[in-house]
Amino acid sequence: MGLLYQKRRLKVNKVKRRIAANRALLCRIRVMLSLIIICILIYCGIKVVKLPQWYIDPDKLNKADPSVLKIQGNLITPNHKIINMIRQTQLPYVQIFRLDTEELEKNISQLQPVKQVFIRRYWFPARLVITVDERTPAFLLAPNLESEPNSVLSTDGVLIDHEYLPFSSSIKAKKLLTYGVRNGLEEVWDKKRVENMINLLNALEAYSNMQVKYMDARNQDDVYIMLDDYLIRFGKIDETGLVRAKKIASILPEAKKNKNKLKYIDLRWEDSCYLRLEGAKEITPETKNPASDKVKSQKPADTTEEKPAVEEQKPNNESSEEEN
Repeated sequence: MGLLYQKRRLKVNKVKRRIAANRALLCRIRVMLSLIIICILIYCGIKVVKLPQWYIDPDKLNKADPSVLKIQGNLITPNHKIINMIRQTQLPYVQIFRLDTEELEKNISQLQPVKQVFIRRYWFPARLVITVDERTPAFLLAPNLESEPNSVLSTDGVLIDHEYLPFSSSIKAKKLLTYGVRNGLEEVWDKKRVENMINLLNALEAYSNMQVKYMDARNQDDVYIMLDDYLIRFGKIDETGLVRAKKIASILPEAKKNKNKLKYIDLRWEDSCYLRLEGAKEITPETKNPASDKVKSQKPADTTEEKPAVEEQKPNNESSEEEN
């Protein structure tokens, strides 16, 4: 029995050693396979990262090839001006996911009509989509009615040069008559001043149910505004402008009765409004302000008569005749 037990024990130990050896071999094989797979993945990763599809071809970018560059949102700014800014920007030749577009956005934002630029990078194949957020044109500036606009004034008070004209027909802006100089210096515009003008025109359109054709601000103390069928002598645009604009609704019925011989509607006074007829000194219609009669008696009589903005406005030192 003892001998049989010993033989059985030897056989079991031999099987255990064989199993242990096979396990060690399998473990080494797994380690080797893991290293091989890791090496293959690293090699493939390097190859994939170096693929040309990760890079933007500079030649195609400078030529604005649609396969690598798309520009959208630019109704005012021509494509060629944006492309010129791209050419002036030294973009590093790196993978698209490493490309820094901050400098390019800054350069494109230097264009007058551009308010902000967003550049989105697309991977594989590498390409750029440039979205332009442009300023909103508010006024087309011209020295007189016959001249074409020579510049544009945006809603935030920025002047846009003539090189960006003409605009797309989808862009609506009022014509503003101005010489571009004031007291020998270049006209100064700011956001607040433009907003006041826009609010005034919107109020006149709302209360008259007509569209403003143009505003004549060549004399900032004696502004004329042309509605569809009526010329308004508005005077100075100040804090009382919106109050005076409301009076257009009350005087329009009387103006329609005298349309054929009406010269202009006078809204220069805060507490009264007038009709000025061709060849007549003045007609004063009924107004809603009870103090208007008192004010009318206080208005000084001028000595010269000025032509309205429909023809040609005279220099600042001339004023229109207003007699009681």
